[in-house]
Amino acid sequence: MTAVALPPEVVAHLNDLFTRFTIGAATYVFESDPYEVDGDEPVLERLREVLAEDQSHALLLAHLIRMHDLVPEAGVFPYWHRDLNYLTVPYMANFVAESLEEDLRRIDLAAEATPEDLRTVHATLRTVRQERAARLEALRPVAAEALEREARAYQAAIDEIRETREARIAKEKAAEAAARKAAQAAKKAATAKPAAAAVDVASLPDPNEEGISAKEKAKRTMMIKRAQKKAAEAGAAAPAAAADPTAGMPDPNEEGISPKEKAKRTMMIKRAQKKAAEAGAAPPVAAADLTAGMPDPNEPGISPKEKAKRTMMIKRAQKKAAESAPAAAADPIAEMPDPNEPGISPKERAKRTMMIKRAQKAAASSSAPAPAPAPAPAPAPAAPDLASMPDPDEPGISPKERAKRTMMIKRAQKKAAEDADKADG
Repeated sequence: MTAVALPPEVVAHLNDLFTRFTIGAATYVFESDPYEVDGDEPVLERLREVLAEDQSHALLLAHLIRMHDLVPEAGVFPYWHRDLNYLTVPYMANFVAESLEEDLRRIDLAAEATPEDLRTVHATLRTVRQERAARLEALRPVAAEALEREARAYQAAIDEIRETREARIAKEKAAEAAARKAAQAAKKAATAKPAAAAVDVASLPDPNEEGISAKEKAKRTMMIKRAQKKAAEAGAAAPAAAADPTAGMPDPNEEGISPKEKAKRTMMIKRAQKKAAEAGAAPPVAAADLTAGMPDPNEPGISPKEKAKRTMMIKRAQKKAAESAPAAAADPIAEMPDPNEPGISPKERAKRTMMIKRAQKAAASSSAPAPAPAPAPAPAPAAPDLASMPDPDEPGISPKERAKRTMMIKRAQKKAAEDADKADG
């Protein structure tokens, strides 16, 4: 019996379906080594069922083609142009589901192209379509659930990374804020002025001195009141214990901080310790300092007139202290800076040399016996000491300063000449 010949269009449809079942999507899944995680096993089980059904349908179509004295011909892999290696199992499951939908569409096209009298072909296509439709219905919910599970896992990983990053940033900001506060506290403690020693009220100028103006009298009275107030505060204040300079500073060994932040905290602690050591090693202030309670002439914001007043107050107090000191002054040159110190500039070396020369000249002039003053009805102002005046030829000074010093010396010389003439006359 001769087999019924199949139309070429029907043969083409059957070979196309044979190719899709032989080397289809499910076959490629297990050859592409998908990326598997916990929870993918149920999905892989459904894909294995699809693969087994593909092989069964491929054999069925091959037998149908041979019944009509033809040889089944498999074509090229339908998805050769797509890179499907090492993709996730949920993605591959949805890829297979889409492939099954395409199979159903092509089976319908093959059935429409097959004549009605080819009942064997129609029966085979109908059976294959029913089985593949049932397999698609079983795979679709599993693939959708796998995609949702994968999306949740990705979101959880993203949230964890975000939370870790936000916690790290918050920790760094808190550490920076604490470091700034500690640095400000250390700076404030370093710049804070120590409590001044009580001023000897007896050494202050007398507010009841005859001939002074009302303004000067009020000024001297305020000086005495301030000195008395400072003496009362110094007597009532209890000595505070020295606090740990590094207390409250951020820990440089804290976990999670960057190397830059660790180095910053370490340097803060070292600087605080150094300042505390320098403050502890500072020499004690002499108790006989009569200018300690007086207003500072270098205070920012005061007028030039007020600055000059405060300077004169300090000089008067120093003069009274010098007159009342019974012992001879120590060698002033011993405490002056060394002009031969390595690393100083030529200008600084010249300045130190001139300081020493002036001190030597002043010491020599003060050691010589002064002549007895001539009797006079009114005490004349003392002539200025030329030796104690600044040198107009000092290196490094400005032309303006040189002219000023020259005029000072000329005025002093003129004054000394006038005094000499008066004494001779």
